[in-house]
Amino acid sequence: MRSNYSLKLIAAFAVMFVVIVVSSISLSGARWDLTENGLYTLSEGTETILGKLEQDVSLTFYFSDKATSQLPALRTYALRVEEMLSEYVSMSDGKITLTKVDPEPFSEAEDEATLAGLQSVPGGTRGDEVYFGLVAKNAAGNEEVIPFIQPSKESFLEYDLTRLISTLSRTSQPTVGIYAGVDMKGGVDYMTRQSKPEWAAVQYINEGFDIEWIEDDATSIEGIDVLLLVGPQNISESLEFAIDQYVLGGGKALVFVDPYMETMAQMAGMPSVQSSELSNLFEAWGVQMRAGEFLTDFENSMVVSLGAGKSPARHIGLLSMGPDALAEDDVVLFGLENLNFSSAGILEPIEGAGTKFESVISSSEQSQPRPSDMLTTLHDPQALLSGFVPTGETYALAARISGAAKTAFPEGLLIEQTPEVAVSESGEEGEADVAAASVQELLMPKHQSNENIQVIIVADTDVLSDRLWVQVQNFFGQQIVSPWADNGSFLLNGLENLSGQAELISI
Repeated sequence: MRSNYSLKLIAAFAVMFVVIVVSSISLSGARWDLTENGLYTLSEGTETILGKLEQDVSLTFYFSDKATSQLPALRTYALRVEEMLSEYVSMSDGKITLTKVDPEPFSEAEDEATLAGLQSVPGGTRGDEVYFGLVAKNAAGNEEVIPFIQPSKESFLEYDLTRLISTLSRTSQPTVGIYAGVDMKGGVDYMTRQSKPEWAAVQYINEGFDIEWIEDDATSIEGIDVLLLVGPQNISESLEFAIDQYVLGGGKALVFVDPYMETMAQMAGMPSVQSSELSNLFEAWGVQMRAGEFLTDFENSMVVSLGAGKSPARHIGLLSMGPDALAEDDVVLFGLENLNFSSAGILEPIEGAGTKFESVISSSEQSQPRPSDMLTTLHDPQALLSGFVPTGETYALAARISGAAKTAFPEGLLIEQTPEVAVSESGEEGEADVAAASVQELLMPKHQSNENIQVIIVADTDVLSDRLWVQVQNFFGQQIVSPWADNGSFLLNGLENLSGQAELISI
């Protein structure tokens, strides 16, 4: 009995000691996260970003507290969001402020929430509208809004909050460098003498990024936040070297290649296989696209119209990839409903590569690779069903590549340069110095390797063409773009994800 009494006394003193220690820590401003999975502990990436914010950010958290008194699950999640926001404030060194607002019905706060762009859903105790969103502003007056914080997106909560704060803290828009082997910029079709409009994808990019177009003779890529390659085709070795060094130097890239670029298939009026690939760089990155093959997929195929008097037909090379085909744990794809592809390719990891290959868009098991050259004479999509035998395998149409990679130019690159003819300063007006013969220059890689490259590769360029995702109408001289698929959102999500700090991608 004395022994039991002594043990109880020791335990009581131990509990008192813990209470005193915890109280003293709490009073000093420190916080302990005792939840099983560390729900309120911010990742190292978020901590790094919060430590170098460029502008102050004010957060206004709108939650219908009274209207949700009978919705315990939503209230629990709202409390988690509020606690996490408080954690952001405590770690921002005064650069982030937080205000919580309950937008009660017919109140001024409800009007403010509505004007800010927040969405409400019915479900309150008296049929009241429920608000659960966030408005963030920076010192320059720029604003970002999360209209409704979805509980189904809980696993991405920290990423979304950190991305929002990081975006507002920037003093300028991110810059995307674009190299396009397709006519994204529009121009004139010299065959028809008709003007070609700019792709809607470029308009989408313009809304949130500064654009810098990259030329084929570039030997280096600098001053951009993310690189976008669309349909690179027979690019110069100097540009290939520049891309290699950009990625190994820590630059992020979003790459669209294609075994059969339909937007380029009628070159010179004759159908031909116009493919796009970066086999030399892909090998260095540990990935390959199957040569001369495109993907057919019965389960994800679309039904197309063949014109007046003809019945619609199934096109197993024209694919609409729904949620089942999209990686649910990749933030770039969350919430997307359908992505449309046409004559897409197949990506595969190279055995023994040091990089990690993660498929983010995959076909169904009702798929089969087919030769690309059969598309040059395809007039009836039903012809693809002839000889179609599903393999029972799934194939990657898009993939994230990360991890250790080495340069594709270990010996450097020897290029020829022709000096420009310059006007002589000492000679008479119009007199020019005679240009010297072309000279050779050896470009040596500054970056031989990188332990964690970050590249997203998509095996289709037609996915960005207007016909697969937007309807463009002319309204009193203005082009009105109406999306009917999520291809544009996928492009923007990828650019936003990759243009963020490396710390943001790590979350």
